[in-house]
Amino acid sequence: MRPQRAGLKDAARHLHTHPDPGGRARVTLAVDELVHSPAWLPLDVSGAGATLVHLDEAAYRRASFLDRRLLAGGCPQRRCAPAILEAAAAELAPPTHFIFHTGHVGSTLISRLIGEHAGFFSLREPELLRTIAVQAPPSGTATAPQQAPEFRALPLLGRSWRSGQRAVIKATSFVSELAEVILGAAPRPAAILVFAGAHQYLRGILAGPNSRTETRQLAAARVQRLVRRLGDGAWRGALRSEGEYVAMSWLCEMAALQQAAVRFEREVLWVDFDAFLRTPAAALQGIFRALGASPPVQEIESLVSGPLMLQYSKAPEHAYDAALRRAVLASAEREHGAEIRRGLDWLHEVARQHPQVGELLA
Repeated sequence: MRPQRAGLKDAARHLHTHPDPGGRARVTLAVDELVHSPAWLPLDVSGAGATLVHLDEAAYRRASFLDRRLLAGGCPQRRCAPAILEAAAAELAPPTHFIFHTGHVGSTLISRLIGEHAGFFSLREPELLRTIAVQAPPSGTATAPQQAPEFRALPLLGRSWRSGQRAVIKATSFVSELAEVILGAAPRPAAILVFAGAHQYLRGILAGPNSRTETRQLAAARVQRLVRRLGDGAWRGALRSEGEYVAMSWLCEMAALQQAAVRFEREVLWVDFDAFLRTPAAALQGIFRALGASPPVQEIESLVSGPLMLQYSKAPEHAYDAALRRAVLASAEREHGAEIRRGLDWLHEVARQHPQVGELLA
């Protein structure tokens, strides 16, 4: 527990009722409700207050995205005064266990497998982290991400249902930009860094219309992020084709993960998703070990032979497995081979200018 701030906790301890601008009563939450259970999840935080949604354990387990899509499902909502949220966060330690990734590389599956262990509580893509990443200022400016109200609320993501259970938070891909900052705020961090090799990543993104659309939407922001690491050099002017932009996206997210891994070398585990699929039992055992757990072999074998490995993890109603992934990637190679080669050529050219890119390719 963190030491509580004098006066803040007592002032916000009980439920309060106050009028909204329309004159209607609006009930906010008490500190105890927020501290002792993850049932109320903060979606957004600002100086004016926060919006929270109520989820039970089963709802968390179902959710692939802990964001505003929850509102469409009719989850109960509450508004919370800033003082109450701040008082609750001040009583909690920062979360310590994370999954960061490059996007579309099986991180949701890994999150679901981890969540099947009784000692872990999996949260997937909370909106708070996305908001922090989107609003984060360029490096070198006076304002730091840690000063954002959303960042100060992060301890609320570390709550769990039972004593001894640890929350494992899977971030959205572009939140990797702040992986080093987020891990730096944790007392004893542990992170799983999930990726695919450049070739496999290009095939995976070009295989699906949704992933291609997302790549286009994030391209401008990823270029700016990469400029902060590589400088505004010739690599930027060489971006012309879709394959090159997909390759740039891979490089941007890998470089962000690498920055965190350099600082927290002993606290992170790199997981190549395609290698994971080749030997899932051994790979999952290594993931649990990195998170501080040692499940028996029988439990690991049950997980990797169970239904989670046969479903599309973001939409479990659809079948998807390692064989289907291989078929999808092979189809992408046939259909988009020219763009894949352009992307790989672009990466190797950038590697000639920047040795650190060569290290990532290796």
